[in-house]
Order: sequence, then structure tokens, then C-alpha cells
Amino acid sequence: MPPDVPLINDRLVLWVVSELHLLFAAFVLGSPIFIVISEILGVRTRDARFERLARETMRIVAISYSLTALFGAAMTFVLVARYQTLSNFIFQRFYPIFGLYATFIVVETILMYAYLYSWDALERRKSLHISIGVALNVVGTLVMFLMNGVGSFMLTPPSSPDRARLWELVNNATWTGLNLHRFIANIAFGGFMVALFAAFMYLTSRKEEDSAFYDWMGYIGNFIGVAALIALPVAGYIYTKEIFAYNATISTLLMADKLAWFFVIQGTMVGLLFLGAGYYMWLSIQRIKGGPRFRTYFRGVFWVALIGLIIWLVPQNFLPSLTTKPAGPIGEVAIPEKAIFLGLMPAKGLAVSAIILVTAFLYLLYRQAIATGTMTWGRIDTKAQLTLTFLPAMAVYTMTFMGAVRESARGEWHIFQFMADKSAESYLTPLGYAATVSGLITVIFFLLVSGIFWLGFKVGH
Repeated sequence: MPPDVPLINDRLVLWVVSELHLLFAAFVLGSPIFIVISEILGVRTRDARFERLARETMRIVAISYSLTALFGAAMTFVLVARYQTLSNFIFQRFYPIFGLYATFIVVETILMYAYLYSWDALERRKSLHISIGVALNVVGTLVMFLMNGVGSFMLTPPSSPDRARLWELVNNATWTGLNLHRFIANIAFGGFMVALFAAFMYLTSRKEEDSAFYDWMGYIGNFIGVAALIALPVAGYIYTKEIFAYNATISTLLMADKLAWFFVIQGTMVGLLFLGAGYYMWLSIQRIKGGPRFRTYFRGVFWVALIGLIIWLVPQNFLPSLTTKPAGPIGEVAIPEKAIFLGLMPAKGLAVSAIILVTAFLYLLYRQAIATGTMTWGRIDTKAQLTLTFLPAMAVYTMTFMGAVRESARGEWHIFQFMADKSAESYLTPLGYAATVSGLITVIFFLLVSGIFWLGFKVGH
């Protein structure tokens, strides 16, 4: 951050409240998909655990919904009060979109509370209750698509945004990619948040039957999170390709200039997510009867994932910018010529693909161990529950950090190459500053979520 900009400024406040809004929004949009599927599985398998999982998770979503609205209102307030030119243009050009957004929010709220509070009343009419849940997910997804249209417009607007038709503004070059990426990311995030809740309840449970249930619930949440996580890099590739096709300037800034190291750090965090998921499965498989015979495969998988992560970390050079070199000896710093290929994207693409494939293989192995052995729920190393805490922490940090990257990709523009950012806080966010603020947001989010868990399930019980 430039020295002449105050530590607490308009940009920082907007950054924090908007990221907290997006994190809670991702949870309340992604989790209902998981919840409805769980309820359907409960009906089909007659396993009461799925029903309990769905109901308890829905209670958390209902409590979190108010915080989503609160931070959304705070974001709008800061945007309108401190960035008037931008907010006036956005609201004027997207007025019908915001009208639909407000309407859908009202409908979503009605459906959410109808779904939650009609659970017992519709016990004998499950198809109707599930239909309400499906409608809730459809409306919630439409809400996300509408706001993605506004967000993607600011990075990849059509030519002449002041004269373009509304559909051209919304259906811009990266709207489809952002919709796909956020939809899958929300499912992964919802799964990891369910695993976090399960870990919290497992570590604070006093009854053996509760420990068994929350152990199983953590397994299910981790399964959903990992399954979506495996698909997420493909969606990220599609989204990034759309950005590259739109403008080479953005591409250079992201991948070969000052934001290149942001992607190195992002790749590290994603790699840690995969390693954490594998470590949880390794701990879990040890309590399966007949499971230890599968452990020999885990060592090779961990080595492949670790080597892939190291390859991802190898830069083309060790400079803050890959397009300019500073004067002096530091300008000559580079990796050995024989290893230069490790700094290129083909090697990194292969490394990421290897991590994804071995993680998928590991999960198939894990499922096979469960199918052929006997699982003892409620008896697992405490480190497994700590791992289920680590995974959502990394997911939150990664989402927050990459949000900063996406916003920084516009450079000095509010709306890329149309409306310049002339505020005092117009600067390219330094890596250390972005990492620190992302960590602060992660801590605040976890404190709020822990409070929701405690108030919803511990106080008065």
C-alpha cells in the first residue's frame, strides 16, 4: 500500500464488507443444494442421518442469511457514499437487473423460511417439501447469475458501455465463465462449511451417538467439497480463457506481470486443499476394518501431489514482475537454464492435472475401503477434525485472496478502459497487503461462523 494512503480507508472498508458478504452469500447459496440432495437421499435410502444433516445445516443457513443481508447493505452503503460516480452509473445502467434482484431476494427469503419451518408440517408430503427446496435453489442461483452480470461487466465490459443494450452489458465476455466457476465453487464451499460444522460439533459433543453422527457428517461434507474441488480448476480454466480472449493487457497483468505471484500463491493454497483432503482420508481409512491395507497407496499419492505443488511454485524468475527487471545483481536472478521448463505453464498444467487425478484416485480408493470394510463412526483421530477445520479455512482464504486478484485485474479502472479510478486509493494492491487483508477477513468470518454454531446449537441445549 502506498505510504500516503491511510491504513484504514474507503477501499479497505469496502473490501472487507464486500468479501464478508460474498462469503456468507456463497454459503447460503451453495449449502441449500447440498441440503436438498441430502433430504432426497434420506427419502430414498431411509437413512435418518441424511434428514438430520439437512435440517441442522438448514438452521445454520437461516441464521447466516441475516448476516449476508447485513454485509450486503453495508457494501451498498459504502459504495454509494464513497464511490458515487461508479455507483450512479451501475445503478442507472443495470436498474432492471437490480429490480429483478430485489424481487428474487424477497422470493428467496420466503422460500427459505417456508422450507425451514414446514419441515414437520410436510413430513408426510416430502415431494412438496423437496419441491420448495428445489425452487429455493433455482431462485438463489438466479440471484447469483444476476450479480455476476454486474461484477463481470466491470472487468470485461462491451464496447461503448454507456450505449450498449442491457443484455449486452450482462452477457459480457466473462459472464458465462464466472457463473460456472462460482456455481461449482459455492458447492465446494458449502461442503467444506458442513464439514467445519461437523468438526465443531464432534469436538464439543458429549454423547457417543452424537460423535458418531458428526463424524459421518464430516465425511459427507468433505466428500461434497472434494468432489466439487476436483471440477473447480476446469471451471477456472474456462473463466481465465475468457479473460484472455477479451484483452491481452489483462492477461499479461495476471500471468506475466505484477499479479503473477498472486497466482503462484493461489496455486499453493489450492494444492494445500488437495493435500489436506488426502490427509483426512488417510486418517479416516485407518479406522476401517481392512482399511490399513490401502495405506501403501497413499504414500505414492502424497509424493505426486507434493511434487506437483513444488512444480507449481517454481516461477519463471524470482522477480515481482515478469516483464521488467530491476537494475543490479537482483535483475539476473533466475532458475537454472536446465530447469527453465518448470517455470512454464505446460509443466504447471501437467502438475495440476496430476494433483487432481491422484486425488480422484485416492477418493475412489477410500470409497472402496469403506465398501469392503466396516466403518466405525465416532472413533477417529482428533487430527482428522482439525483437518476438517483447516480445509474450510483454506477455502475461505483462497476465495478472499482470489477476489482481490480479480478486482486488481482492472488496474487503474473502475470499469475496464471506460471509467478510471481517480480515488486516493487507486493503486495496484501489493502481495503482502492483499495476503494480510485476506487473512483478516478469514479470521473475522470464522469468528462469526463459530458464533453462529454456538448460538444455534450450544446455547440453551
